[in-house]
Amino acid sequence: MIKYKDIAPRQFYILAFGLTIGTSILVTPSGLAHTAREDAWMASLFSLLINLLMVVLYIAIARLYPGQSIFEIHEKVLGKLLGKLFSLIYLFYFLILTGTLLGNLGFFLSSEMMPETPIEAIQILFLIAAVMCARMGIILLARVGELMFPWIVFLFMVLVLSLMPQIDWNHIKPMLEEGWMPVAKAGFHSSMFQELIVLMVFLPLVKGEKEGERAMMRGAASGGLVLSITVLLSVLILGIEQTENSTFPAYALAKTINLGNFFQRVEGILITLWILTFFIKISLLYLSILQGMKTVFGLKDQNSLIYPLSVLFVIVAWNTYINTVYVADIIQNVWSSYALLHLIVIPIVLYLVGITRTKILSLK
Repeated sequence: MIKYKDIAPRQFYILAFGLTIGTSILVTPSGLAHTAREDAWMASLFSLLINLLMVVLYIAIARLYPGQSIFEIHEKVLGKLLGKLFSLIYLFYFLILTGTLLGNLGFFLSSEMMPETPIEAIQILFLIAAVMCARMGIILLARVGELMFPWIVFLFMVLVLSLMPQIDWNHIKPMLEEGWMPVAKAGFHSSMFQELIVLMVFLPLVKGEKEGERAMMRGAASGGLVLSITVLLSVLILGIEQTENSTFPAYALAKTINLGNFFQRVEGILITLWILTFFIKISLLYLSILQGMKTVFGLKDQNSLIYPLSVLFVIVAWNTYINTVYVADIIQNVWSSYALLHLIVIPIVLYLVGITRTKILSLK
């Protein structure tokens, strides 16, 4: 792990913000509406709460072993052999996630924007940009994120303000018709798609431990709030049926913008917003895998793995994102349980074992 600290807290905030939004801004409204119906916006807020509790857990683990990445903490807490095994489990999780996200990108752009362009061409083109970022490192990504952030905020504000005239408050009635259980279920399921544990790879690089922790919390909160606003607008404008049945409801939402028959067909705003945050997310995953492999295998330099990994990402993308029906089934029935293991179960075990070992050592 690089030991010098060269990521400013504001840069880390932007990375956390981009990771939280990622691909979720396009697909989250549909999944929440499927389970929580008119209360999807409440479920989104509940998801935000769970994500913030996850961040509290991750910060607690990081405080036990300051200056250590999640892969190094595995070995500190569980021992060298078992720690490396757990790190490999996380590396496989990050690999599958990266490949699936790449598949999602290709499917969206080829189906909604460029139907005559081969999906493989879109994925490879985007991967080239991610490879360039991986070669330059996390510091460059942090600085690029700083340049992107004002545009992300500006485009989101334009999107929200343009949609305000179409709001119909009757679309969120009746509220809590089936009680809190669907809201809790949908919110918990949705919280498994932000993968904030990736930030534990880079938290040691932030200038100032407390500032880094606060930046991580604020980034997760801000990104979650953007997702909640998107879900609320989707329900208020599209209605519950269209939100639930659309593959990309946020994109359908952006297509409805029409101010005086002059300001319309501006869905490119949403696509730009999504691609910017998507780039942050996939680059963070790419860099975290490289850092994890360096830690697990004791490598002096991980750059030699960049190109083989990029090929592996493409192979995973082509073999996991088969079609929307298959992916929707996996997301609905499999992925949340799989992600739960990495995002909550293992971190809780790490914290309990870590704090127990720390207390035992302090008594000696």
